[in-house]
Amino acid sequence: MDWAYLTAGVLLLFLGRKLFWLIVAVAGFLIGVTFAPELLPNQPQSVILIIALITGLIDAVLASLLKKAAVGIAGFAAGGYIIYYLLEFVAVNLGNYQWMAILAGAILGALLAGSMFDWALILISSASGATLVSRGLNVTMPFSAVILVALFILGLIVQRNIKSKE
Repeated sequence: MDWAYLTAGVLLLFLGRKLFWLIVAVAGFLIGVTFAPELLPNQPQSVILIIALITGLIDAVLASLLKKAAVGIAGFAAGGYIIYYLLEFVAVNLGNYQWMAILAGAILGALLAGSMFDWALILISSASGATLVSRGLNVTMPFSAVILVALFILGLIVQRNIKSKE
């Protein structure tokens, strides 16, 4: 089990809308952890972790200053990451077209975030949280797919209930 993925995933799953800056920070961190090794090969894990933490911190600060823009950026990052993970999860190899699918997911995430602010936060944080928890549990198919869908639905229900009580 990967406790970092699990912790971030549970927080996003249940509190993502309330802590929107957390969505942005986690998305920035995940982008750093995922793509820094590709951009900076042969770097020690500590350097990758520092880059990811700095990316997440910068994103959190920007989220606090530029709320609407930050949600769009978070939607872009989360949408791209979700597609990246799903392609890896179902073992689909699109070759050079993988980046186009990731970009399409990122754009869709940004459009959703910009047009439906509260619901975008709920959808993005539930999907991101479910993805992180599923990834952190390190279980195999088809059980991991069931966990992913069940957690996504649970996150939607919990955050909708929190929103309706406000």
